[in-house]
Amino acid sequence: MRKVMSKKISLFILILTVSVIAQVYSVSLIFGITLSFAPVLYLASIRVYGFRFALLLTICMSILTNFLHIGNSFVFLSILEVLIIGTFYTKKGKDLFTWSFVYSFIVFLFYFLMLFFFSDVFDGQRTLTNFMMLQSVTASLFAALVADMLCDYLPLVSKSKSWFHTKHQLYFGQVISHILIFSAVFPLLIIILVNGRAIEKDMYQEYYLQYQQLEERLQLKVAEMDSTDIQNYELDAELEKARIKSILDEFTGTTNKQIYIIDQDYEIWLDTNIQNTSSPNFDLMDAGFVKDIHPNGFIWLPSNQQTLSDWYQGYYIGETAFLNKRVLLIIPISSGVLALANGLNDYLIFALLVLFIALVFGMLVNRILSNSLRRLTQVTSDLPGKMKRQEAFYWKDTAIDEFSKLGQNIEKVACKLQAMFADIKKKNDLLTAKTNQLIESESKLYHLAHFDTLTELPNRYSFHMDVTEMLDEQVKLERFVIVFIDLDKFKQVNDTLGHSGGDLLLKLFAKRLKQFERDEPVTFYRLAGDEFVAIVELTTEEEVQSLCKQLVDVIIQPIKINKTEIKLTASIGISFYPDNGITLDELLHHADSLMYEEKKHHHDLQDLTTYREEND
Repeated sequence: MRKVMSKKISLFILILTVSVIAQVYSVSLIFGITLSFAPVLYLASIRVYGFRFALLLTICMSILTNFLHIGNSFVFLSILEVLIIGTFYTKKGKDLFTWSFVYSFIVFLFYFLMLFFFSDVFDGQRTLTNFMMLQSVTASLFAALVADMLCDYLPLVSKSKSWFHTKHQLYFGQVISHILIFSAVFPLLIIILVNGRAIEKDMYQEYYLQYQQLEERLQLKVAEMDSTDIQNYELDAELEKARIKSILDEFTGTTNKQIYIIDQDYEIWLDTNIQNTSSPNFDLMDAGFVKDIHPNGFIWLPSNQQTLSDWYQGYYIGETAFLNKRVLLIIPISSGVLALANGLNDYLIFALLVLFIALVFGMLVNRILSNSLRRLTQVTSDLPGKMKRQEAFYWKDTAIDEFSKLGQNIEKVACKLQAMFADIKKKNDLLTAKTNQLIESESKLYHLAHFDTLTELPNRYSFHMDVTEMLDEQVKLERFVIVFIDLDKFKQVNDTLGHSGGDLLLKLFAKRLKQFERDEPVTFYRLAGDEFVAIVELTTEEEVQSLCKQLVDVIIQPIKINKTEIKLTASIGISFYPDNGITLDELLHHADSLMYEEKKHHHDLQDLTTYREEND
């Protein structure tokens, strides 16, 4: 479960990263209109990974892009988009493209209500907001269409099948619908883009012509000036300023063009901005976004985000020289942006109409052509069940002759399949029984190979396998301990109680070890006879000594067998990895040596095992 959850989190982070990158590296088209693959990703996630996954992905992406200043406030509209489209898709099915029209309708309804109740707010920029809304809805519809097509057709590519957790059915009607819609809309979007590019290019050309005309007038003025005029100009004579200003005012006329002459101290020496009482702050133009359109002219936007609103507030700035001073031609590009928006609004409305008509025709074609195929699919998909239940096969004729003949052929084959299914079922039942026996035998063999039959503790083979794995370079632990345990005077138990009593003692002793194992980081194994070994996953000597003391306290607890109370003792040898060895043989040898030293010490001091016969 933890591995599956970790895989899901990794997948979510990967898709979130790709979505943010797609949002960052959006393809700029015209005037703040960008083409991003991010909407396709989070819409496709609804179908591939589920509604909750897609909603969480969109929320995180929106927060990240807004926090990193690589998006705008409209990025949060994608949350509403996923919420509406995902809800309808989850509950009603069909496809994302169909429900994207429902989302578009809701957005348009909300927008019209805003226009109705707050018309005074939108009056100044009605054309611009209309364009932004139409462009956003069109982009959403097209992204939903592309997401549907990716989810439908990518699973057909062998290398991409692993990307999809669930397999979605692809119907013939869907293919026809996609062909109709895509072939109708894609050329129209290309036309819109080409037309917008042409408008943008014409606007830049117009600015360049204005720049050239200003430069020619200034050069003509310089040619007309004699030495006295130039001297007056350099002395900032008001009369000379007035003459130059009259030329510049004649050039700007009643347009929104502004001309500023800047001296060597970066102060405004002369300007045509008679309507404004305050001079512009040219320092602000050091920030924002700059797009060069000719060697001495550029477009300046107040923000690097390059949204349509930024373009509306942007300026064309052309720089030339008049004698020893700089001359700036500044033209607001808001009128050009509005002209573009006004020109493309009709195209976008037409594109939405074409999308809707294509959707209706696609649904109609899907109904006419796909119903027969769907009926055939439903009948044949249940064919194995009918064969198994020995039900009569029934095919209802359709309006398409080819499908009717196909159904009749299937009906003929069904009778033969029923007999085959009955025979296969008998063979399958026999095979299942044999398989279950094989699995049971394999399980018993595994248990015999890895566990001691008397104590049910892991055996010597399991111990060797586990230590070898711990010593493996890929999973090597920094430090662990092997504890060798040998029961003292166990032979006396066998002599006193017999081998059956000795076996019972070993079982009870192993049961104590298992109980001790539940609360401590230790695993016990039986090597042979009265020899046991433990792997302890502790790192410090103090911790190991404390654990061994607890283990000794458990071992010396009396055990009652056949009314005989037996008090056990054991000799213990401890080996630290890697301090006492780096191989299994070295570790076992060290622990075994210490254990025998302790056993010899016990033997020299006293007999640690006592037997006491209880009185009835």
